[in-house]
Amino acid sequence: MPYQRLARRLADDPAPAVSTLSDGSIDRYCRLSAGALDPVERRRTFVREVESAGRKGFGLDPESIQPGGQSVNAAQQAHAVGADATCYGHLDDPEPGRDAFADLPFDTVSMGRPAIVNVLDFDDSDLLLVEASSDLSAWTLDDLRAAAPLSSVFGTDAVVCTNWVSTPGMAEAFHELGNESIPRVPFVFDPGDVLGSDLGDHRELREALRALGRSVDVVLSVNRTELHAVAAALPDPPAPPVDDEDRVLAIREAVDAAAVVKHGKEEALAATREGVVRVDNPVVEDRRQIGGGDRFAGGLAVGLGADWGWSTALACGNACASHYVATGDTASATVLRGWLDERGIA
Repeated sequence: MPYQRLARRLADDPAPAVSTLSDGSIDRYCRLSAGALDPVERRRTFVREVESAGRKGFGLDPESIQPGGQSVNAAQQAHAVGADATCYGHLDDPEPGRDAFADLPFDTVSMGRPAIVNVLDFDDSDLLLVEASSDLSAWTLDDLRAAAPLSSVFGTDAVVCTNWVSTPGMAEAFHELGNESIPRVPFVFDPGDVLGSDLGDHRELREALRALGRSVDVVLSVNRTELHAVAAALPDPPAPPVDDEDRVLAIREAVDAAAVVKHGKEEALAATREGVVRVDNPVVEDRRQIGGGDRFAGGLAVGLGADWGWSTALACGNACASHYVATGDTASATVLRGWLDERGIA
């Protein structure tokens, strides 16, 4: 059983080095208010009120501020389960006298200002309102080179890279990295929401991943809806009847990746060079809808960096993500072992 193997591996205090790239955000968890309906607690209520002709506006009431961003979240998870994590992100808090990232328990290197994300923490489904970072949208590989030598960034056991959709310079950076002499390590790449991309954008993504694969072992990590979008945009998509196994196989062949991974509520599914690997996910009731994929990437990177094998690495990603969406907390190795044991699967 992969979760039993995972529990044993976690008990051995894994300590791979993991780098994460390159976004960052200040997440303001907010309540929405609307007159007599204060507060608006459900997304469907918000939609109904937005459609109402008589509604002129809403109140936005910040309840807490947390460091965020996909690369920060992945680093938090990797650190929590024992990795030596370093986040190369956009972490310069623009608020005078405040540093939202000061208390992160791992090494950080900043390349500019983060995004500001207002998280509408509805009971049924979170909604993000994002003020983009101009520093991130202008990011190039030279910014990373200025922050740290590439030999340090990639001189680790695994790398996590995130947020293609907010980083237009990432395509050119991948082509440049493909020509760099850097250590060949697992490179877990979560592009984010690619559903709005046109066919040209998808072609650019595929070409960039193929170029990047000349220097690192690309592991493309997507959720189910992203998987379907990427597969549908292939020049030769799998013919119906088609399932997710067909999709991960087709995408891996198209981008010549080391692996393509689908993460989700029911399972993790990977098309690897050795074949297809499937690991069922612990069943949980979601408390937090956003951030699970980042914890999956962090957990997967730890497993791959520690050379645990695919089924155990996928189990690590699943467990980290499921614990987070069930509790809202990023689990340590000890907490994760106890949580798995409570469910009788470790």
